[in-house]
Parts: sequence; C-alpha cells; structure tokens
Amino acid sequence: MDVMSFIMNIINVMINTIIDYLNVNRVLALLMAFLMAGGIASMINKNFIIKYFGSNTPKYISYTVAAVSGSLLAVCSCTILPLFASIYKRGAGIGPATTFLFSGPAINVLAIFYSAALLGWDIGFLRAVFAVVVSILIGLSMEIIFKSHEKKRALRVPKADKISDRPLYQTITFFALQFIMLLVITASPKLFPTLSMPLYDGFLLKHLLFIILGIILAVTTKIWFKDEEIKNWLRESFTLLKIVFPLLIIGVAIAGAIKAIIPPSYIATYVGGNSITANFIASFIGALMYFATLTEVPIIKALMELGMGVGPAMALLLAGPSLSIPTVLTISKVLGKTKALTYLGLVVIFSTICGYIAGIILR
Repeated sequence: MDVMSFIMNIINVMINTIIDYLNVNRVLALLMAFLMAGGIASMINKNFIIKYFGSNTPKYISYTVAAVSGSLLAVCSCTILPLFASIYKRGAGIGPATTFLFSGPAINVLAIFYSAALLGWDIGFLRAVFAVVVSILIGLSMEIIFKSHEKKRALRVPKADKISDRPLYQTITFFALQFIMLLVITASPKLFPTLSMPLYDGFLLKHLLFIILGIILAVTTKIWFKDEEIKNWLRESFTLLKIVFPLLIIGVAIAGAIKAIIPPSYIATYVGGNSITANFIASFIGALMYFATLTEVPIIKALMELGMGVGPAMALLLAGPSLSIPTVLTISKVLGKTKALTYLGLVVIFSTICGYIAGIILR
C-alpha cells in the first residue's frame, strides 16, 4: 500500500467512524445529556450540588453519591461530559466530580450483565467492583493533588438556601423524565422488540417509549415552567453543545485514525499474559480510543480470542469506556490542561493496577 492509499484509508476510517458515531440513538442520547446538563445549570440551585458534591461535604456522602449516581447512567465517555461540566460549573468539588466522570461510562447495570454474558460472571463482577473502587480512588487523588486550588475555589462558591425555587415534585419529575429517556434510548436493542414502521427501518419499542416520554416532558415543562425558565434551559443546553460537540467530533475522528493505524490483531500481540507492561499498554491504548457504550465488550472478547490476557482485558474494560481523546480534549476546557492530563494519568495507572490484580485472581 502506497502512502496516498494509506492516507486515504485513514481518512475513510475517520469519516466512517464519525458517521457511525452520529447514529440516531447516540444523537438522541447526547441531546438528552445536553438537556439534562442545561437543566442542572439553569434550574437547580447550587445548594443541591454543594450539599452532595461540594468540597465541604463529608467524603462518605459526596463520593458515595458520585459513584452511585454515575453508575446508574448507561452512557459513554462522551455523553457523560456535559453532565460532568454542568455539576462542576455549579460548584461540585473536583474529587466527587471526577468520580462521577469515571463511574458513569466505566460501569452501569447493562454493562455488568453484558460483560458477564460475553466474558463470564467472574470478569463481570470484578469489573463492577473495580470500577466503583477506581472511581473513588481517582476522585480522592484529584482532590489531594489539587487541594490548595479547591480550597480557593470553594470559597468563591456562594451558598444558597433552597435546592429549587419550585415545588420539589416538579423538579424531580422534570429530571426523572429526562433520565428515563436517556436510559431508554441507550438500552440494548436486544431488550426491545422491533415495531413495524414504514417510515423508519428498525424502529424499536424503545423509540416509541422515547417519543411518548418526550411528549410528556414537553407538556409538563410547558405547564409548570415559565417561558423565561424554558428559554434559559435551552440556552444553557445550546451553550454546552457549542463547546462540547465540536470537540467530540474531532476526538472521534482522531480515535478512528488510531484504529486504522493500529489494528486490533497487532495490539493483541503486545497484551498477552499478565505483565505490568501488557496491562499498561492496554490501559493507555484504551484511554485514547473511543468506545461507545457496551461496544468495548465484544471488541475485548475478540481480542481475548486472539490471545489477550485476562488482566489486560480488565484494564481495557476500565480505561476504554471511561476515557477517550474526546474526553481529554473536553475536560481540558472545563478543568484545564494540567488537571485533564492528571486525570488521564490516574485512569491509566489505576486501570493498570486493577488489570494486574485481575490477572492474578482469574488466572
């Protein structure tokens, strides 16, 4: 293959990766993530964030809430970004915020069962345990490393008296509907039957549920919220979209180029066994490549069949879904380059350690 053909192949892979990324389900999932983030920024009083995610909140509360709430979302490393940016902007401490950032894409209920089904229950269970533990360790490490900066930042965050200015049931319903819509649209197609729809091939029951929930959300929002509140919500959502979305596309394209340059079979030759080096390589490559939600499982299964060790597979399961080039580019805008690179390093280090431990336990 000559140089021009090689370059054209990379470009084609990048374009196809972007096209594949912008499928209907992922676009809808991103839309819901941006709307939820905009709602957090415009309709939730900072006191809610400060109370459960703030720097002064007891760690057993803030980190537990961050890990659990992140784990409930079946989202990828890109979809979690607007939610992370929003809670950090609203006053969340860097520790709980980065715990949430990692736990969201690293593990969710669907991933547990899917990993167990394809890779075995031992790997699925360990993945769940490691993801929660690593998310908390990363958050604590970020808080310790940037302790002085966080103290100054905490002083600049004003406190408020109420979580919301409207009835609590309205606020809960507003976000619950969006949360359920996000869960529905990101759920595995295998869980829903296909409906006969002439206008859209492959229309699933989940798409119908998504539409129905969207109508309920639109009606209740129009009834309960003032026009100015709705405008602020949409304005905040669009502002986040303008900042994050271009970076996501650039990052996805770069990840596609990496896949074209480094084929999986070539990677597998370096990640066999359970050496620290093999686990580090798996973690580092996983941290750079983009994995859509749950797609890492069949890819890793294929790599294991090609000779990848259980330890590197676990390292890739942790680092791959939780981080990517789009994530690094975007959080550098939110946290700054130093904190973004520190987060990247921590993900790789802890994933490497967990992979090595898994390789010993499951050998």
